[in-house]
Amino acid sequence: MRVSYQWLSEYVDLNDVTPERLAELLTSGGLTVDAVTTRNQGVEGVVVGAVLACEQHSNADRLKVCQVDAGTGEILQIVCGAANVRAGVRVPVALVGAKLPGGVEIKRAKLRGVESSGMLCSAKELGLEVRLLPTEQTSGLFLLPEDTPIGQSIVDVLHLDDAVLDLDLTPNRGDCLSMRGLAYEVAALLGRRSHFEEKAEGHHLDVSDTPQVRVRIESAGCHAYAGQVLQLTGNHQPSPLWMQMRLLAAGIRPIDAIVDVTNFVMLEWGQPLHAFDFATVEAGQIIVRDAEQGELIETLDGQKRVLAEGMTLIADPKKALGIAGVMGGANSEISVGSRSVLLESALFERSHVRRTGQKLGLRSEAQQRFERGVDPAVQIPALKRAVALLQQIVGATPQGGVCQVTSDSMPSMLAHEVCFSPARCNQVLGTSFQASEMRNVFSRLGFTVIGQGETENWRIMVPSRRADIQLEADLVEEVARLCGYDAIPATLPMLANAPGRVGESYKLQKMTRSLFTNCGMDEVVTYAFGHPESISCLRLPENHSLRQSIPLLLPMSEERSHLRRHLLPSLAQVALYNLNHGVKGGAIFEISRVFHPYQLPLVQQPEERHSLGALWFGHTDIELGRPTRAYTFFDAKGVLEYWLMVLGLQENLQFTRSHLPWLHPGRSADILVNGVTIGSLGELHPESALQLELPRAIWAEIDLTTVASLPVHAWQVHPVSRQPWSYRDLAVLVDHEVPAESLLIQVRKNALAVMPHLQLTAKIFDVYSGKGIPVGKKSVGISISLGLEDATLDDDSIQRIMDAILHGLRLEYGAELRGQDS
Repeated sequence: MRVSYQWLSEYVDLNDVTPERLAELLTSGGLTVDAVTTRNQGVEGVVVGAVLACEQHSNADRLKVCQVDAGTGEILQIVCGAANVRAGVRVPVALVGAKLPGGVEIKRAKLRGVESSGMLCSAKELGLEVRLLPTEQTSGLFLLPEDTPIGQSIVDVLHLDDAVLDLDLTPNRGDCLSMRGLAYEVAALLGRRSHFEEKAEGHHLDVSDTPQVRVRIESAGCHAYAGQVLQLTGNHQPSPLWMQMRLLAAGIRPIDAIVDVTNFVMLEWGQPLHAFDFATVEAGQIIVRDAEQGELIETLDGQKRVLAEGMTLIADPKKALGIAGVMGGANSEISVGSRSVLLESALFERSHVRRTGQKLGLRSEAQQRFERGVDPAVQIPALKRAVALLQQIVGATPQGGVCQVTSDSMPSMLAHEVCFSPARCNQVLGTSFQASEMRNVFSRLGFTVIGQGETENWRIMVPSRRADIQLEADLVEEVARLCGYDAIPATLPMLANAPGRVGESYKLQKMTRSLFTNCGMDEVVTYAFGHPESISCLRLPENHSLRQSIPLLLPMSEERSHLRRHLLPSLAQVALYNLNHGVKGGAIFEISRVFHPYQLPLVQQPEERHSLGALWFGHTDIELGRPTRAYTFFDAKGVLEYWLMVLGLQENLQFTRSHLPWLHPGRSADILVNGVTIGSLGELHPESALQLELPRAIWAEIDLTTVASLPVHAWQVHPVSRQPWSYRDLAVLVDHEVPAESLLIQVRKNALAVMPHLQLTAKIFDVYSGKGIPVGKKSVGISISLGLEDATLDDDSIQRIMDAILHGLRLEYGAELRGQDS
């Protein structure tokens, strides 16, 4: 944010504080000043002059000879080539000996045989920011108002002796996006009084029961809406020069008196305003509603915008008039013929404004303030100030009273209470500040202190403009800021001299990262925060425990306002981002914590569990001799089986049918080790994939906290048998719902029951259903390898084993040997 030093000095006494010293104070107080620049780029000896006469140059078609009164006591003859020079205008005059930006010095000269004693100046020649000026001021002479005093220094007229501080504000200090907030901040840093309210106060306005405009709020994106209708009596005109210079110093382009007043008040009070041509408002009624999917609106920048459902609109009964908090509509723009104006002062929900701006690719000064939070207490005072300025500048007349409507979600305008312990503050900071010093800090900030001594807890009443102060830690920070970080002694922490030890959980995570990356997967790191609605892709019932997430007291944004319960939404966003940027597919994983509250609101620390999430999406990379293909369930299953084998958990590994609502009912499995569920694996349910805007994808999630608690079976090395192995294949018919994994477990169980020292492997080589297979059945082909370490299996032993296998499959799953009658 760009801040005018002169403007700020109107509200706080800065007579003994230079701009550079002010920048140091603000930076040391936590409001970083990136740069301090002076508006005067080298202008010296330039005054206001009146062109008395203007004649064509006798020897040049494009030059004119002007007679100029510059207040020097004589009439100056100056040759000028500007197209807009004419008798009667007042312009900047660079006298002989004057200096302009770039080191240019004005001398008496002859132009085509005519003597010229000075120079009439354009905005560019004065070093003004031409890109911010109105179009008519960007070329030719810089025309001044007709009442500008002749002979006055242009440095004073254009406030070029001002300095501009460029502030880099953190997101939590939205209050300092206004002169009001900065005046309070600077006054607190200097220990002085802010005169903002008395300097910027507007006229009294009554809230009317029968206003000229009627307002109805139908959207959750609006907390409060106030409107005042004004009748215009004069012509469309520019704002006063002093106001234009204030806007230029802040980096805002002057437009006309009405728009400039709304921008000026926004900079002054921090409350964005908007002006509608009231004649375009159907039936004098404003409706704040949500946009319909695909609804169109042409904005003030001339672009036609396609709106999405959920965006908040300002509308009348027939049409949209503007996008709430972002930009107005072209159909309600103030024009030369406007004779009545509706001034809007509203409080819009910050998350709605942010999402709308991001989706539409729009960014505005108003949007920036709504995103960071606007003080609800300034809604009406800012409107009063704007009305007073318009009465003063254009002779506007209020019609009726103010129409003010609030919703149930309207934030409180009252001060909120935060508890504070002086003793704990000193303990945290490592200081010995007196209670009186801390009380003085809060008094300078405009906070009310309820409490006395150092040993008791104080109640601090914080005004609504400081919404960033919510915790005791925030108050401790304020004490540190205003007492000065230099007053905090530098001390080394006391560290226990104990040998380091790597925990088992860390070892597990480190090994998992190494193995998954060796399997060709990419690790991602995402925010541990999310929005409660992001979990809707899991298709959970409304009362499901996973929907109970922990809200943050001071979220970084509305989209990241809660601690996440599940990793799928975060990894799905990464996958979608890559697909939208031309990546054909990928395999990603993340190891992070998820947070499970025992109850809400929190009464104890929530349970934090380490979780592994993995997502396979799109197609595999092209490899030599192998075409690209879509990732499948078995790609993911192979990685997880290998990982569990390396961990030594393969002995009692089992995959059973999963019933999780976010996984495909026929292409998913729960993962069990020793009968304990450690996670799940499967293709995303089509509805979940559609909601996440992902094509077919495979998802796996493992509870690493549970895995770390499982007993590990050490690898056993067996000598390679010198005896030949025997191989048998069988195909059995089972019900379609029977998992193939269960058949393999049963095969091993029955075979080892016959011969405990048997070496056996069993694998599925085919699963078929269709022609020749009864309805509701499937054929599962199992390949079995049999052997002994010190002997060769004879045919009778093999037959006994196979008979036991088939008998067990028949008893447990009703299996029938394919090709034979039961």
